[in-house]
Formats: sequence, structure tokens, C-alpha cells
Amino acid sequence: MRFRHHHVVLGGLLPVLIVSTLHGGARAEDAARCSYVAYRFARDEGWWAGGAGDGGASRWTPAADPAKSARWELDFSAGARWLSLYVSDRTLPGKVEKIRLRARGGAKGHPVRLFLHTHFMTFHKVIGEFAEDGEQEIVTDGPPGPGWEWSGGENDGRLHGPIRLGEIRIEGGGVKDHPALDLSSVIVEASSASARRCILVAEKSGGGAAGSGDRQRFVAEVRAVSDVPLEGTLGWRFRTWDGVDLGTGEQRVTVPASAERLRIEVPGPAIPGNLRFLEVEFRLTIPGQDVPPAQAYWLGSLPAGGDSTPRPQSPFGMGLYLCRLGPDEMQRAAEKARQAGVKWSREDFSWGHIEPERGRFEWSFHDGLIACARRNGITVYAIVGYWTSWTKPYTLEGIQDYVAFLRELVKRYKGDIKQWEIWNEPNIFFWQGPKELYATLLEKSYAAIKETDPSAEVLGLSTAGIDYRFIEDMLARKAPFDILTIHPYRKELDDPVFIADLKKVSDLVRLPDGRRRPVWLTEMGWATHVPHNALEQDFVPNTQRAQAELIARSYLCAIVSGVEPRTFWYDFRNDGEDPVYFEHNMGIIHRDFRPKPAYIAYATLASVLRGKKLEGPVDVPGKVLAYRFVPEGRGRMAAVALWSPQADATVALQVKAGRVVIVNAVGERRAVRTGAAAAPGGSATVTVNLPKGAPVYVLARVGEAPR
Repeated sequence: MRFRHHHVVLGGLLPVLIVSTLHGGARAEDAARCSYVAYRFARDEGWWAGGAGDGGASRWTPAADPAKSARWELDFSAGARWLSLYVSDRTLPGKVEKIRLRARGGAKGHPVRLFLHTHFMTFHKVIGEFAEDGEQEIVTDGPPGPGWEWSGGENDGRLHGPIRLGEIRIEGGGVKDHPALDLSSVIVEASSASARRCILVAEKSGGGAAGSGDRQRFVAEVRAVSDVPLEGTLGWRFRTWDGVDLGTGEQRVTVPASAERLRIEVPGPAIPGNLRFLEVEFRLTIPGQDVPPAQAYWLGSLPAGGDSTPRPQSPFGMGLYLCRLGPDEMQRAAEKARQAGVKWSREDFSWGHIEPERGRFEWSFHDGLIACARRNGITVYAIVGYWTSWTKPYTLEGIQDYVAFLRELVKRYKGDIKQWEIWNEPNIFFWQGPKELYATLLEKSYAAIKETDPSAEVLGLSTAGIDYRFIEDMLARKAPFDILTIHPYRKELDDPVFIADLKKVSDLVRLPDGRRRPVWLTEMGWATHVPHNALEQDFVPNTQRAQAELIARSYLCAIVSGVEPRTFWYDFRNDGEDPVYFEHNMGIIHRDFRPKPAYIAYATLASVLRGKKLEGPVDVPGKVLAYRFVPEGRGRMAAVALWSPQADATVALQVKAGRVVIVNAVGERRAVRTGAAAAPGGSATVTVNLPKGAPVYVLARVGEAPR
């Protein structure tokens, strides 16, 4: 489902203007229409210029003052085919009905083409031209509809998620001249559900460490599309991970008209030194409005350093995608990953980037990537795709070129990389050719890899979801692979069903002699975006706390399933800063590298299980899942991981008399002395409270831990 090309978006809590949005099933008579300024071509909106061909003396000057216009000087005299303005990727909220592009100046003979993005798809259309001098406006209906062309992704002409503006292109049109435009605004007309005219977001804005006495500060921000101010009440509640209330408050607010920003800063409570997590939830109550709540978080820091020793047997992978970063950010991301206990990374070794021309290889970037990962104790495995521009895609000739590239790749990196994944999600639109041709690609790639490095392993199929039909088809075609890779995304996590699914697919790909092939989960994750509209109903938003619970449970389920997994969350770092678009919010750290709760939950689980192996289940009542892990070497501490997916639960564990440490999902520890009155070696009971969906870990000496 993944491997994307993203642009970084404008920083801050919200897009330039938030409008009301359509939520599932709103009737036409319930819809309200609104108009908003999406862009003013200002310097802080993230515009940049480019094009195709020689742009000569073209020059782009964004507006320094929102009240003034931006200047775009275009030079087609040297043969530029087109000149473009690109903008940082962020959502145009609501159901986009019209887009208005306003400017002053003329560019006669130069068609204006607009590019809009939805999930993996691009819509584009010639919307007119600035044919006269003076102030002008070009208007177009939003996609889909007459005149819009599209490509990429599902390639079906439908919207798959919200719309984002990507590019304004002025085409050469065969006219060699020097026009200039003063751009003033992009205005969007959209429809929305009348009851969803507001959007609320929140973030932590400052404060010191726990126990410092310096109170944390949190900000709620709200905007509304309305021609009159909206009166209401903003309330907030502070609580710990274990649900202990640390304070509440509320105040009357007036949300300004015309979607002006309202920011409310709230000081948090003093944080005891033993806490690592604090959540504030804001709720906005306005008559006639349904405003989803917003949460913000304070998180304690992890111990500095981390384990820099490679541990290829560890199940703790992550989609770091260092391949998307420059050297400085790459090192920063790898250090942050090392600190959390990440031991594997899935990295894209793009054919087009490494061999841009036949026989000419650019190795330096990926050499640096591997060195960076190695310094931080992270083992890299490579995914190899997609077609380069100079080959013939989806032909035997193209496959021959791909395999030749793969041989060079394995030859160069066989001392560093032992796992090679052939393509990404060929069961869906990432592979546009016949499915049987993928089997051919895998067969020839397998042979080339083994001939070049007999010790290497080939990862195959890489399915979006667990696509049993596609897997069975590849098995029937005898497509060879050593490790099955799957991307078992799902709206909700039903833990026993997920474990059973992994066992089922593992049984499906057993070798003819009965031996199991490992099953790796090379993508899986949940996003933490703000709810948007009916177009995004397949991408259910989660709070950051819920994401933290899900990441711990996902890894635990994979480990206890017995399929010899490595699990790679998609992905490590948010892909952008738009709070509405789900793709920007899949990470466990923010774009600016601040951790989300999922980062702490991942680090806690990795720390608890470091140096331990699964021994088996622990017998507990009800629908609680419990598994025991014991040291692989000389370690003295065993661990039991317990979680109750469906409801709060309390479990009484039988232990030998002694000291037990209970660790919650974010690493807060509590020591319990058990069996004080019992004879040495006697049994005792420890009571463990399990909040719904949140794992708890019980640590004890090997001979004293629950069984």
C-alpha cells in the first residue's frame, strides 16, 4: 500500500484555512457551502518554482506581506516547455466544488494547467489562460468531472481521500516570450455538513522535564467557517496513562467568523518525577456543532544512547526510510531509532535513482545510508523497484534489465545486505502489468541473487493486505522466495484473529517438505489524523494514545504467532504536517522529530523483550492474552506481557514470593513486594490491572515469574 513521494508541508497546527467538512452520509439538504482563501502565495506557504526545459531568466518572488501579490516572471524564450509553481502538500478541506486562481497581468497563448492530488492519484486539467492584462480570475470545477485527466494509484478517476493542491503549470504553447503575473490568491468553494463547521487540534507548546516544577503548556486551536462568530465552551482534562485525573478546566470562547484562528493556551499540572506520560483532551461545545475532541501529550525522555550493536535476530524493525532524507536528517532519524530499540530498517533501493542511465550507477547516497544505519546498530534490508525511465516496463526485456541491475546491486552490497525484497505490493496498482509477469520477475531475480550471493535471502510477494488469492497464484506458478512479506493493514486490530491470520498464511507458504518459511510484516500501521470527510472513511483516525496501544499489540501479536517475524511499522516519521491527511500522520515521531506516545510504547516493549525469547502462553481467565518471555543467555529477569483488547480487566497472577516489577505500556515502573508472610520459595499473588487495549509487563527473576 505504500512507498510514496511526498513534499514537506507548511509548519503549524492547521492549514491556512479550515472549512467545514462532509462527514459520512450527510444529506444534500444538510450541506452548507462556503468559500475560503486556500493560498495567498506567501513566503511561509512553501511555494517553489521549477519547470521543463530552459527557463532562462524566469524568477519567482513570493509575497512577503499577505496583503501584497507574489511576482512570477516567466521566460519561454529559451525553449522551456512549461514553467511551474509547486506548493507544500496539504489538504483543501471539504468537498471541493470550485477553485479560483486570481492574478494580475497577461500570459496570452500559455495554457494554465492545474494539478491536484488525492491518495496516490493525480488529477490535472487545463483550466484556461491569463489572456488579457489587468486583474483576472480563472475558475474550474473540482475533480472528478469533465476535462479532468488522472493517473497513478487506483487510476480510476475517483477521489481516494481529500484533495491537495500540488502544482500550477504555465505551458509554453509554442510562444517564446517573457510574460509576468502577479498572483494574489487561490480561493476554494466547498460544501460541508452543516454540523461540522469547526475543526479542533492541539499540541504541547512548552515546559520543562517532569519534577522540574516548570509546568507544561498546551495549545488548542480552532477555526470555523461561518459568517458570524460561534459561541461555545472549551473544556479540558489532564490525565495520566493509567487514567488518573490531574486537573480539569473550561472557559467560554468565541470562534471568530471567516475562519480566523482562535488559539487558547492552557498551563498543565505539575508533573511528578515518576511519570512519563501526560495527556490533555480538549472538547469544544457549540450548539448545533459536532466537533471531534483533540488531544496533546507530554512525554518523558528516554535514556540517552541506546544499543548500537546490530541484532539481526531481533523482531523490532521499522520503516525508517532513511532513503528519503538528507545526510543530517538521516543521522538524526537513525539516532532516534537506535534510542527506541529499532534493529532493522526497510529501505528503498530505487532503480531509477541508482542507475539513471544504462550502465551509469550512482552509489554514494546508498553507501552513506548503509554506513549511517550500521553506526546505529540497525540492519538494512532492501526493497528493489520500480521501473527506471530508460527500460521497457512490463516486458521480458524490462525484466532482463531489472535483473542486470539487481546483480550489480547485490554484488556491491552483499557484505552489508542479506535480504532483498522484489517489488512492493505487486498484487495492487504498484504493479500495472500481468500478474504472471511478476512471477517471472521473481523467478529470474531469485536466480540472480543466489548466483551473486548464495547466502542472501529473497523476500517475495509483498502483498497489500494478506492476499491469499495472489499468494496461492504465485505458489501455483512456483515463484521462488525464502521469506513471505505481507502488509496486513486493517481498520481495527482484533488480536486473536490477527494471530490466527498470521498462522494461516504461514501454513499456506510451507515448503514442500513441510518446513515453514518466515513471514515478515514489512508494513503495518495506523494513522493519527484529525477526522476529515466521507472520502476518507477507509482510513479511520486514531488518537495518539490509541496508536501507542496498537503498535505494542501489533508487535506482540506477530511475535507470539510463531511465524518468525520481523515487523516494520509504517512509518517512523510523519510524512508531513497536515493534521487532516492521514498519510502525513502514520509516523511514531512528528515531522520535527518530537516523539508521539507510540514511540515510547515501542521503546518500552523493545526494552522489556531485549535479550528474551518467547517461552509460551500463560494461563489467565477471560479474554486476556498473556505470554511469558525468558532470557536467551545469562539474563536473570523473565517477563510476562499481558493485554486485554476488548475491555478493562484485572488479573491475579501466581508468582513465587519475591520482588515483582510492573511496567505499563509507556515504561512507568512500579515495584511490588509479594509473599512477605510466605515461606521462602512459597507462592504469592500479584494483581495486575489492565486498561482496555494497553499492554502491561510483569518482570521477575526467572524462578519467580508467573507461568
